[in-house]
Amino acid sequence: MRGATRLLWLAIVAVYVALAVAAPATIISRHVGSSSAATTRPTPGTRTTVHMAGLKFSPGKLIVVKGTTVVFDNDDVAPHTVTAQSGGGVDSGVLSPGKSFTLVVSSGLAYFCAIHPFMKATVDLSG
Repeated sequence: MRGATRLLWLAIVAVYVALAVAAPATIISRHVGSSSAATTRPTPGTRTTVHMAGLKFSPGKLIVVKGTTVVFDNDDVAPHTVTAQSGGGVDSGVLSPGKSFTLVVSSGLAYFCAIHPFMKATVDLSG
């Protein structure tokens, strides 16, 4: 009887460990997979917005013409950054919820959130 009880408790602990590992992995994979799905193409000379919400940048891929003003709005409950992946000099610093960062695009930019490195997106130049 004692061996069966011990085996039951080991099985219960194993289930909880599996759930503790699987839940965050599922959340991250859903956010990473959906961040690059949206593509937006604003018209020349416009101002466009990238939203940070749900631990992702939206749109995940933005196509603009040179000189477009892009506003990065943190609509999330967590702080985020807009940081160039290749050290291209773009770094917003920490943006608390409700804050924004403005960038006039002069070249393509691959960026991420330094706090949540799985958050990645791009701004590409058209033409």
